Amino acid sequence: MLNLTKKLIAPLAAVVGLTGMAFEVQATPAFARQMDMNCFSCHNQSVPMLNSFGRQFKLSGYTMTSGNKSMITGGDLGLSIPVAINAGIGVKSTYTSNDAAGARSNLTIPAGSAIMIGGKVAENMGANVLVGNDGIVHMQVAYSRPMASGNAGLSYYGTMGHGPFIAVESNNTGLHKELQMFDSSARTNAVQSRGLGLGKGPASGLTAFYGGYGLKAAVGVWSLGFNNINSNGGVDTDGGMGNLYRLTYDTPTVAGWNFTVGAFGVSGVHEGTTAKLFENTGVPFLAAPWSAAVNEHEVTSNGFDLQAQGKIAGIDTQVVLTRVSDYELEIRPLAAPPAFYNSIDTAATSLEMQLMPTSAWGIRLGYMTSTNNAVIFNADTITTSYGINYNYADNVRFSLESSTQDPDAGTSNTQTQLTTIVAF
Repeated sequence: MLNLTKKLIAPLAAVVGLTGMAFEVQATPAFARQMDMNCFSCHNQSVPMLNSFGRQFKLSGYTMTSGNKSMITGGDLGLSIPVAINAGIGVKSTYTSNDAAGARSNLTIPAGSAIMIGGKVAENMGANVLVGNDGIVHMQVAYSRPMASGNAGLSYYGTMGHGPFIAVESNNTGLHKELQMFDSSARTNAVQSRGLGLGKGPASGLTAFYGGYGLKAAVGVWSLGFNNINSNGGVDTDGGMGNLYRLTYDTPTVAGWNFTVGAFGVSGVHEGTTAKLFENTGVPFLAAPWSAAVNEHEVTSNGFDLQAQGKIAGIDTQVVLTRVSDYELEIRPLAAPPAFYNSIDTAATSLEMQLMPTSAWGIRLGYMTSTNNAVIFNADTITTSYGINYNYADNVRFSLESSTQDPDAGTSNTQTQLTTIVAF
């Protein structure tokens, strides 16, 4: 029994959190069991960020297997197809304090918990499902097969909080909410800082992708919304779908360093009620008097990112640069435009750095600038952050982060967050 427990718990690849009411699963112990490997085979020393092998595993549509260590196989089901399905549980607890006027400290035990089920469900097909206490909050089914020295396929997904790029995004620049450097990514990462419909938030869609020769490309259609099993009526998409693109290139290794450069963008008009499209995500529009009316939500955004991995003085190092050059969200009621109009127009740049002196200890530094152009004057904010993390064991991780926001109009504030993560 002890050996079985160790095999189930060993990978720290599970982190479950809350963004408003949206669960965030940052990796899946089911996949570590599927590969019969520890968590660092796919992840950097600071889980959940992926290394090159982890990126290839996701590109395969979660279909790579090693040995026969899965909890459920095709033989168990009486099927001849190559099934390799696993499950895991993740729990996250946080303590957060902020010195802003009126802010209160908050201890949340647990901050989130969920069951993760995933793996290979058929030849060239895999799945990843996250089930929380209010139903399915994340699901993805991917079809991927070898093509032209790489992989190509389709990914169908729905998510309450991970954004439209979850399908095949595997770089650690924050475009997929799982893969950020800091736990408090809203204060440290440009894509996450204004991420409604970009690096986080509700999304449902279909993405076609190809990865090979160092190149990864993806295009897709998506809807700004997600409804789980407890929702009423589904996502309104009549005349309202968006599109997205993602392009990255891994440069040849230079002096022991690997560089990945990329570009991304989303656009489209999504039709529905604000309350329904953003259900359970805690966005600020829900209090508006028109939140129950049918509206058009027009989203446009573009940006670029850079990821560098190597060593400084023998220490594993990762540097991430993310730029959102333009993020706009406009909400227009269909019944009586232009009454009850709202908009977001922002740009942001973040630079994050992580040093891992040992496999257990890590140090993180962050710097972000953001501008809100939707107000009469430009509201610029500079945020500096630092953090440390400690991997007590493969299935237990602690992190301490502090970030200070300094707006050009207003009073600066510092937020400190202590996070504990346990995977089963």
